[in-house]
Amino acid sequence: MSFTVAVTRPEPQAGETAARLLRRGYAVVRAPLLTLEPVDGWGSAEGIGALALTSRSAAMLLAGHEAFHGIPTFCVGAATAAAAVSSGARDVRHAAGDVTALADLLRREGRAKVVHLSGADQRGDLTGVLAAAGIEAERRVVYRMVAAKALPPCDGPLDAALLYSPRTAEIFARLGTQAPWRQAACVALSAAVAAQLPAGVRVATAVRPDEPSLLEALDWLRERCGAGGGGVH
Repeated sequence: MSFTVAVTRPEPQAGETAARLLRRGYAVVRAPLLTLEPVDGWGSAEGIGALALTSRSAAMLLAGHEAFHGIPTFCVGAATAAAAVSSGARDVRHAAGDVTALADLLRREGRAKVVHLSGADQRGDLTGVLAAAGIEAERRVVYRMVAAKALPPCDGPLDAALLYSPRTAEIFARLGTQAPWRQAACVALSAAVAAQLPAGVRVATAVRPDEPSLLEALDWLRERCGAGGGGVH
C-alpha cells in the first residue's frame, strides 16, 4: 500500500523534495503553500563589504544581479551556499546552519558594511545582532513569499504533510479543513513549526531542523502506521 505525502515547500525546492521522496518509495502530492515573488530592493552593490544570505530563495535570485557576484558572500548553511555558487557568486563561505552561527562567522571576519539580502517575512534580527557587535549592517528585502489561497486537488487518501516553517504550518492549518487534508498527519521541521498546528493533529517532529531529519521523522511515521501504531508526537 502506498504512503502519500504532501510537499508544501515552495518551488523549485518542492520538486527536489518530491524526487527524494519518490526514491524512498513514497507517493507525492506537490502542494506549495508559498510562492516566491521578487522585490526590487537590491539597491547598489557599491561599498558593500559582505553579503549575508539566510535563505536559498535569496541565493537563487542572486543570479539576476551580476554586480553582486564578486562581493564576499556568507551563507547560513551549505544548501544556501550551493545555491549562491550556482547563481554566480564567486567568493562564498557558509556557517553551520543557523543565524547565530552566521552572525558569529561575520563577526570573526570583521567585514565592513554587511548587507543582508532577505525576504519580507524574516525571522530573527541578523542586522541587529551585527550592529550590536559594532558591524555596520543593512537589511534589503529582495523577495516576498505569497501565501496560497487554496490547496490543490488530491484524489484519494493523504497520509502526511511535510511542513517546513511556522508560516506554512499556519497556512496548512487554515486551508486544510476538508478531506483528505484534515486527516493527514503532519511532519514538522521543528517544535516551532509544530506549535502552529491545532490541538488534535497527529504530529511527528524532526530531531534537527534539516531535511534529512525531517525525512527520518517521516520514515518513522510510515513504519508506525504500517505497524498499526498510533500516538504520533
